[in-house]
Amino acid sequence: MLDNSELRLEALITIMDKELDHVLADLYDENKTPFVLLTYGHGTAKSRIYEMLGYGGPMKIVSISIHTNRMSDLIMNELNREIDLSRPGTGVVFTISLSSISKVLSDICRKADENIEIGCEDMNVTAKEPYQLIMAVVNSGHFEQVMEAAKEAGASGGTLVHARSLGSKEAAKYLGITVQPEKDIVMILAPMEKRHAIMESIIEATGLNTDAMGSCFSLPVNSIMGMGATLDNFNELCDDQ
Repeated sequence: MLDNSELRLEALITIMDKELDHVLADLYDENKTPFVLLTYGHGTAKSRIYEMLGYGGPMKIVSISIHTNRMSDLIMNELNREIDLSRPGTGVVFTISLSSISKVLSDICRKADENIEIGCEDMNVTAKEPYQLIMAVVNSGHFEQVMEAAKEAGASGGTLVHARSLGSKEAAKYLGITVQPEKDIVMILAPMEKRHAIMESIIEATGLNTDAMGSCFSLPVNSIMGMGATLDNFNELCDDQ
């Protein structure tokens, strides 16, 4: 068992079919998770892809929760047992390290870890290759341009979440541009070696000098489940649409 000095805090992010929101809610409730944010998004695959995968549809449930790394492993494995993330189209769950956090939330998360009896089973949640979470933020209505550019550089899919900018006045002041408050956030998981090419392609197609007025950044992924559930001819299927 890990001692307290070996524990680190992580953001656990899940993206899966909307019909599974009750599975997430029950799992977080059972484990007394102290901090969870839920929202809805849209998968970017074409309708034929969902039909061939035989699971779910474009509507997605997106959750962000904060845990110790040990609790993250526990929840990832329990989630995998509930819905079997190895099946194509079920979803993906991954973690990202936190560089800092408020003391109150840190104490609550560590206390939650202490109150859960965690078994000694092997937990194989580390990616075979490093992944990055690419976040592209563009004006509303331009997510298809983002995905087209990302796909050309090797991305296989992404998830769209709608948002609203609160920094429009400052951006207009310093950048000398008109900023549309409604935003599309496109989340793309990609292998490390493809990250640079994907981000360059996105910025070239949807950067600040375009109507999309986009920007993007990436975050390192610690562990991941679900990315192995893909089709060998995924890109060919997308091209046929």
